[in-house]
Amino acid sequence: MRPIVIGSGMGGLATALILKKNGFDPLIFEKEKFWGGSFTSYKVGNYTVDTGMHFLTRGTTGELPKLMKKYIDGDVFEKNFVEQNKYMFYLGDKSDIVPANLSELLKFKILPFRDRLKFIKLVLYFLRMGRENTKTDLTSYEHVKKYIRSDKTLYFLNALSWMSNGCSMKEGSLSRFLDTFIKERRLSVGFVMKHLTSKRRAKEEEWYPIGGLITVPRLFLNEGLKVETGKKVEKIIVADGMVRGVEVGGKFYKSDIVIYDGLVKNLYNIIEGGKLEIKEPKYEEYQALTLWLGFDKKIADWNRVSKLKVMENMGSPHWGFFVTDFDPKLAPPGHQLFGISGILHKEKNLMVKEMKETVEYFIPDYEKHVDMEHVQVCRAEKTLHKNGNNIFYLPEQKTNIKGLYVVGTDTKGWGSGGTLCADTAFRCWEYIKNDINLTNLNNSD
Repeated sequence: MRPIVIGSGMGGLATALILKKNGFDPLIFEKEKFWGGSFTSYKVGNYTVDTGMHFLTRGTTGELPKLMKKYIDGDVFEKNFVEQNKYMFYLGDKSDIVPANLSELLKFKILPFRDRLKFIKLVLYFLRMGRENTKTDLTSYEHVKKYIRSDKTLYFLNALSWMSNGCSMKEGSLSRFLDTFIKERRLSVGFVMKHLTSKRRAKEEEWYPIGGLITVPRLFLNEGLKVETGKKVEKIIVADGMVRGVEVGGKFYKSDIVIYDGLVKNLYNIIEGGKLEIKEPKYEEYQALTLWLGFDKKIADWNRVSKLKVMENMGSPHWGFFVTDFDPKLAPPGHQLFGISGILHKEKNLMVKEMKETVEYFIPDYEKHVDMEHVQVCRAEKTLHKNGNNIFYLPEQKTNIKGLYVVGTDTKGWGSGGTLCADTAFRCWEYIKNDINLTNLNNSD
């Protein structure tokens, strides 16, 4: 019997790809007229923009790269992506490359030297918490304040919180700071050396997809996945505690495996014949605001560097780069495409004004050459990772209803964005494999 996947976001597509490569033929329903969810691109005049500013992070070890290399092509990144050169952080009148390990941190001139030493103690503290798989309800700020006092370092760490959690350090969950350390419960010599010495890179590579963000889901579909767009699942039919299929446009599709990649909070409303009993995320989805600018000529050469301005008011940082450094074809010949993004946390027009000031700071007199301006608000993730809504409080992929599973960024997993989606897909597949063995589910009608 064909598994049914509800939603063609990265969580749904990742799970469908795993199923496809393991002998199943998943049927994917998507209520929108396009596939890919938040991973898409579209035209604004002669420019191609993405839904927000994105890199695929952890290009060698992350869950999404692992999944794509295993099920699509071992050289998928080398063939379809371009690697970023480096991150630059700006704080006050200072700027520097983001350190890749603790040795480089000692030279990170944005932070006071005394704080650099304290920062190392903080990282070692986080390593210990990860090794012990510590569950904490304290915010990142409450932990950091034990070690760090200076405002500049707090502003820097707060910027990291906005980028990982979608909110300030005073509200943010510590689990996103700790996700690598908690997941790697064993501190091997190699792992410690990777973070302590300059001989190995602690950061993972960031990659941009050639052709824009839409390239990522397209690579999944090229593996034989088929998405029925414009098809909204109205009901998930349950009987005797087990999923029996779904209803779409009044038509019943039989299946004993259903994977749901929509908002978990909406799942309760479409189940008929059973009661869903899972953890429900406490917070709503959150949004990113992106300012896209097209320039009528090449006005700067950043050489695949992205720049982030740290805010000294605990607000969301502004992060931007020239997309055409990675793929010139996203703009007309001889033109440049630039985007800058932040988490929407204040009145939209005010935030746009502040972003333009940041662009002027990075690129003086930029307005003289603007031939396209596009303001965009898109969903960043399906739930805000505030304290009390971290990985320990989100639902597992397996539900109490046999054969019904949930995936996506509002379910339990490590990382953020595409990394998190892929991790939830891997987790879901492990549950499905076990349940197939236990309930004798099979891939035939």
